[in-house]
Amino acid sequence: MTNKEYKDFIRMKESLQRIAKHYYTPDQLRKKAGSAYGVSYEEALEMSYENIQEEARFGLKGVRTPKPVK
Repeated sequence: MTNKEYKDFIRMKESLQRIAKHYYTPDQLRKKAGSAYGVSYEEALEMSYENIQEEARFGLKGVRTPKPVK
């Protein structure tokens, strides 16, 4: 594994960890949307979805599929 592949892997792993651990579940979001963000549940859900997509884009930025090892 090259140094760039290792850095790409770490960036992808960290992005997935943030998505898995740092975003509210839909139930948590439903309960906290108004008090935490001052918006309706639907708006908070939409913003959360967009943030998750952006997080995934960041994790994949510049990553190329490695060539198979022979």
